Amino acid sequence: MVRAGPVGMRRETQVVEQPPQQPPQPPQQPEPQPWGGRPWGQQAPRPQPPPQWGKRPAPRQPWGYRPPPADKQPQPPGTPPPWWRQPVGLLLIGAVVVIVLALVVPMFTGGGSNPAPTVTTGAFGTPGTTAPPAATTTTSGRPPTTEEQLGQAVQDELGTAGKVVSVTAPTGGPVTVTWEITQAGSPGLTRNNARFGVMRIMRVVQQTSAAAGGGAPAVRLLGRYRLAGSASPLTVVHLRFDPSTVERGDFDDRRYLEAFELADAAVIHPTFRG
Repeated sequence: MVRAGPVGMRRETQVVEQPPQQPPQPPQQPEPQPWGGRPWGQQAPRPQPPPQWGKRPAPRQPWGYRPPPADKQPQPPGTPPPWWRQPVGLLLIGAVVVIVLALVVPMFTGGGSNPAPTVTTGAFGTPGTTAPPAATTTTSGRPPTTEEQLGQAVQDELGTAGKVVSVTAPTGGPVTVTWEITQAGSPGLTRNNARFGVMRIMRVVQQTSAAAGGGAPAVRLLGRYRLAGSASPLTVVHLRFDPSTVERGDFDDRRYLEAFELADAAVIHPTFRG
């Protein structure tokens, strides 16, 4: 700036200094984000403060709760419940349940009033009547002997579990019954056939002596069976029963596993043991 003054006076020149020009700055890079991706200076969300004393906390929804769809409007208050929640609906449901139980339960129980069947199967043969047969004439026209009547009664009782070979019943002597044991589908079933045969033969002898009114006789049982490799049947079961055992013994099919142990003396082939 130049200022003019009176003549003879000097001129002052004032120079205004210009600020130095700065070089252009490069564009500022964004600050790196800290761990977690939250910008610097931004605080983490604060936890909800605990409810104040005396103030009821806000209810929380149970686990698995799903809000109702937006298109389904909640029922207005006063709407009646569905039919299955009404008294009439509950009565109908109860009646249906009772009818179903009345039809289904008898199918599984099979009727509890019927008596349990005896322990007999087709493998051992169904026992026949234990009453001695009535006196009939034989093919030769003579009446059957005591041995023949007893043998026929024993065979009827044995069924398919065995076949009577001979019966001897001398006066005052022991009753001897010889029978062949029927072979079954397995060794175990064959042994059971022998046990069932013992129980049924002794049952016939016991009931026959009781029907005759005399004392029980002594009994000998000879069970025969054709073993592997033998040409003819062999005696594999040899039992003796005293008169007291014949009179008081319980020869029921349900105790067939005790058949050999009921005898007063027994000789059993190893094949038929166990």
